[in-house]
Amino acid sequence: MQPDLIKTFRAEAGELLAELETALLELENDPTNSDGIGRVFRAMHTIKGSSGMAGFTEIVRFTHDVETLLDRVRKGQVAINQDILSLTLAVKDHVQTLLGEPEADPEWIVTSDQILARLRPLLNETNQETTQPEKAKSSGILATYWIRYHPLPETLATGSNPLALLEELERLGMIFHTFHGESIPSLEEMIPDQTYGWWDILLSTDRGENGIRDIFMFEDERSLQVHRLGDGSVRRGDFAEMSTLFAPGGPNSEAALLSGLNGHYHRILNEKVQKRRESKEKEDATLSSIRVDSERLDRLVDMVGELVIIQSRLSLLVHRKRDSALEQIGEELERLTTEMRSNALGMRMVPIGTSFNSFRRLVRDLSATLGKHVDLVTEGEDTELDKTVIDRLKDPLLHILRNSIDHGIESPEERARTGKPEKGTVRLAASNASGDVILTISDDGHGIDPEKIRRKAVERGLIAADAEMSKRELLGMIFEAGFSTAEKVTDVSGRGVGMDVVKKAIDALRGTVDLDSTPGQGTTFTIRLPLTLAIIDGLNVLVGKESFILPLATVEACQERFLDGSEKAVGSIERMGHLIPCISLRHLMQVPGDTPRYERVIIAKVDNMEVGMAVDRVVGRQQAVIKSLGGIYKDIEWISGTTINGDGGVSLILDVTQLVRYAASRWEKSGLHPESMRRSH
Repeated sequence: MQPDLIKTFRAEAGELLAELETALLELENDPTNSDGIGRVFRAMHTIKGSSGMAGFTEIVRFTHDVETLLDRVRKGQVAINQDILSLTLAVKDHVQTLLGEPEADPEWIVTSDQILARLRPLLNETNQETTQPEKAKSSGILATYWIRYHPLPETLATGSNPLALLEELERLGMIFHTFHGESIPSLEEMIPDQTYGWWDILLSTDRGENGIRDIFMFEDERSLQVHRLGDGSVRRGDFAEMSTLFAPGGPNSEAALLSGLNGHYHRILNEKVQKRRESKEKEDATLSSIRVDSERLDRLVDMVGELVIIQSRLSLLVHRKRDSALEQIGEELERLTTEMRSNALGMRMVPIGTSFNSFRRLVRDLSATLGKHVDLVTEGEDTELDKTVIDRLKDPLLHILRNSIDHGIESPEERARTGKPEKGTVRLAASNASGDVILTISDDGHGIDPEKIRRKAVERGLIAADAEMSKRELLGMIFEAGFSTAEKVTDVSGRGVGMDVVKKAIDALRGTVDLDSTPGQGTTFTIRLPLTLAIIDGLNVLVGKESFILPLATVEACQERFLDGSEKAVGSIERMGHLIPCISLRHLMQVPGDTPRYERVIIAKVDNMEVGMAVDRVVGRQQAVIKSLGGIYKDIEWISGTTINGDGGVSLILDVTQLVRYAASRWEKSGLHPESMRRSH
């Protein structure tokens, strides 16, 4: 087969494997999701078929039995369980390896046979089950029921075993039960041969109400109530939410409880239908797209960048010539260049959720390895970011998530002792703010103690024992190379590598990373990143003969001020009735020349903090094609890059986020709290 076609096959197979993994992880929470089961089967079926056409014979051999098992799951001949999910995830990982070469390595074939050996008993069990009519028999309609089982006191004397009945009920489908033991007497008052307590049960099954009642056929009819909530099923987590109605203080009558359960169930079911509809719309939108090599997109953006520079030169020439015909052409070219720039950059923008999905598997496997229960919650998956940024962001996020699970989230026993739910939560969220993307990674673990960091830093000689440092400065110490507060080294983390790598990677993306933590409550990492690394809208300003660009997304307003004395690097200026810091770029950048008596002040806003930046003159708006600084200049503060102007000169692009934080630090040390920088409205 031609190399280009094999390359295309591998790219498509990679996307199918990612879809397969996402669907499998969703099925862990909702095993009855027929759409998810269908997605898993279709992905495996397509991979097998495409592998045969591409000449990957080992993939075809390996996936044959897997496809057979998934087909039986899809037809309802066997219920999907944890063993099948874990095994299919192992299959996905091995297929990823087999994509390396059409001619499989002998060691890969050995691994294939080992996985198939684990799979075949499941196929045999399936065959045995399908030969038993009573197990395959169902009403054909999946429905959800509320069951109240209240054994009579003399139940044990009749030979019945309530716990055995519950185990039989569990075989009918997905179940969630709540035991009520409020009426159990003390040991002195308890009668050994009587039953105490009762159950409220939520069950999704296709065996119908008669199938449920058959299990309790020898029980007194007064001990059982069965209420059908509706067709279909919801996730196990939704059952847990509904079960809060069973807690003490819930509805005070059975009619009110049934009404509440019905309301909860149908609301959840409607939300589920809506999510599936949205997922289908996204899938339809994806089918209408075409595949383009990312290198071609990068080259297109580079050419658009050069076109922007040429257009700037032309606009400058037109301005000097003052020819109306040329001015019209220049305006039309500027409009087309701006639109082309937006479209070219838009092609490289992809939802950050594509990166989030890859972390679900990490959280699942790592929490299992560490013996912890961790739930990954994601928000803002539709937030778009440049693909180049996303690709380079995966490693930093991986380091942070690993540390959150290993060091942040406590063991189930420790969480129970401190009154927390046994399952910890790691939240990964994305949002847009002032032309940037904000990522937050937070956990509800035991947090970081700043004093513990201080002791470690003093021990390593990084700070003096009597050094005065703010909480933020102390927490920032964990980004130092080799710094770790872990009590012991694990296979996952604790060697002091990772956090410094995170900071270096984020700095390389022209972003920033901050850390906040509260002992006993958790830790939050906040990462701010530019939308793109290619072209930005900027405001061109002059200080003396030096030209600077401020990203337009951070600019709030322009003011002016008269100087009547010596100028400070960070002074103040009145803004809408209150004082805010004002940075003198001339003083800060050490620009030679006399300070003018009259300055323009650009008001910039980052993280809801406003800072003024005093300049000599405002030239105007400019599209800036970002050029990276050479390695020798990489450590220069407050500069994030350069751009070429229309006249062939060079402007420095200011890192406004760093400048605002520098002003905040100086403002704080001057005796005024940085909260005074925040706008009152």
